[in-house]
Amino acid sequence: MNLTKVWHQEAFQGTHRKKGYFEGWYLKLIDQTRTAVFALIPGVSIGKTKEESHAFVQLINAVTGKTEYFRFAFDAFSADRKKFDVRIGNNHFWDGGIDVDLQNDTTSLKASLRFENIEKYPTSLLHPGIMGPFSFVPGMECYHGIVNIRHTIVGTMTYNGALLEMTGGEGYIEKDWGKSFPQAWLWMQANHFANPNSSFMFSIARIPWLGTSFTGLISFLRTEQGLFRFATYNGSKVQSLKMNGDQIKATLKSPTHMLSFTANYARGGILKAPKNGMMLREIEESITAEISLELYDHHGNMLYQDASNRAGMEIAGQFDY
Repeated sequence: MNLTKVWHQEAFQGTHRKKGYFEGWYLKLIDQTRTAVFALIPGVSIGKTKEESHAFVQLINAVTGKTEYFRFAFDAFSADRKKFDVRIGNNHFWDGGIDVDLQNDTTSLKASLRFENIEKYPTSLLHPGIMGPFSFVPGMECYHGIVNIRHTIVGTMTYNGALLEMTGGEGYIEKDWGKSFPQAWLWMQANHFANPNSSFMFSIARIPWLGTSFTGLISFLRTEQGLFRFATYNGSKVQSLKMNGDQIKATLKSPTHMLSFTANYARGGILKAPKNGMMLREIEESITAEISLELYDHHGNMLYQDASNRAGMEIAGQFDY
């Protein structure tokens, strides 16, 4: 493990990886009216051979559920080693914007967007990212990082010939890297609440490590009152989690706060996910899921209540509590 890179998790981590490795960045793009809802996932897949290795850009149109996988030669990928700045062919992605020109037989997307009012995830010496001290643990199959908690968007997109005004919209950037996605996981993320500048992310995963596995929790709620963390490393626990069809109800408890939420899955699209570095797995993701949540202090006083109908959500496998 390169400890220097631990404190620059947004940057490309796989410089010296030769096989069985993936890395991808997830950029959510939603316009001001919340009618244009897209996600772009630039990344790289390193297989056992050079022929298997390639770069890619995945696109999901959340309104229609249509997804595309644009494949590029491995040599088309280049990345900065100290910050998020990735180029795949003529496409450019960084924490302050995107310039893309993607086209296949059925889909075309051209976009020149700039990101402003960027809010980064707060870090410290022992907490270099959302995984906290687990960021330093070697040999994990998958690592997770957050690039921008939120930002506003300036610019336009042209999708299948239709011009979309994105100025005034809002976005979010996170990433994953390693060998494979977890055995099972739940993930959701939302920025578009009634209260401005709010953001929520929740992920729970069954993580294989050293021949066994453990369940790891990382979650945060950002409001005008501050950033509230719920994670395995700070003693937080999933007090309850119930899955009933497409609905999930959960309660998280940290040493100082309790967070309860209800999430309803909505129509999604099929994305490719990594297994042993190769994009062989298929998962379904929605960006139009609904989340309602409540935050309480340790006395049971409600501190915050809100809802979003533009939430990203993935369900893979089962969790029993």
